Amino acid sequence: MSLRDYDNISPTAKLVAEMRRHSDIPFAEEIATRMGSAELVREMLDGDAPAPELLSWMAPTIEARYKSLETALEASGVKQVVELGSGFAFRGDAMNRTTPLRYIETDLPEMHDTRLRLRNELRRDGVLPVQEHVIFAPLNAVAPGDGAVLEQNLVPGEPVAVIHEGLLQYFTRDEKRAVALLIAGLLKRHGGVWLTPDFELSDDGSRKRWTHPHFARIFSLIAGSTQRDLRDAAFTSVDEVKDFFSKLGFRVTPRAQIDGTFALSSAERVGTTPEQLDLLRRSRILWELRLD
Repeated sequence: MSLRDYDNISPTAKLVAEMRRHSDIPFAEEIATRMGSAELVREMLDGDAPAPELLSWMAPTIEARYKSLETALEASGVKQVVELGSGFAFRGDAMNRTTPLRYIETDLPEMHDTRLRLRNELRRDGVLPVQEHVIFAPLNAVAPGDGAVLEQNLVPGEPVAVIHEGLLQYFTRDEKRAVALLIAGLLKRHGGVWLTPDFELSDDGSRKRWTHPHFARIFSLIAGSTQRDLRDAAFTSVDEVKDFFSKLGFRVTPRAQIDGTFALSSAERVGTTPEQLDLLRRSRILWELRLD
């Protein structure tokens, strides 16, 4: 399949796929190759290869959010998962190799067919195992009524973990509220937990160090593609996150993403310095939300 067969994949998905390539995240190398992410990211940078400074910050940041979410999900003990905005990680297939989960991967309807085609291609070629309990479903998480598709695939009476990464940081406050209400409804009916690294803070110490021109170029392209600005959508502090979601019925617990429970394989590969890793440890947060 040619690169252009995946043209409707967003710039953010292409960038994330390329950053994951530098890690030991399952299937990351093959997914990036099939998507042609290296060439597509080079196009984003006007023909340049990603600068070492870009890689040394972004690759471990992307790896940390993926692994911290997976670690928190395993620790929760919940065996029924809904992932919003799943993209092209195919986390359900990865986790079901070792942990039996009922795993519902969702993304926007316009992405659904593309995700299915790539998944089927990877299964055909023996890259992805066939997992009967991994379900793909189209879902717009901010559209009233779309949540009905989730109930069609969930087991009644079983707790559910709702997860997502790389999704809500682009959303307005009203959109965040809509997603929170969707998730609150699921947790009221099933019980369980909401886990995400997506509530970005404007005072993030590590992001302030992302000064190479390649960062500005990438964020400009993403803002143009998504019509969203990460800075406008960010929260100002941990307390603001807690206050926002407490008004929607949630108890919020912030945790360090990088807590020593997993290795960051990309850090050595891309030359991340000890100083950079220390800043990431102190600034990157995984959020756990439960209904009060």
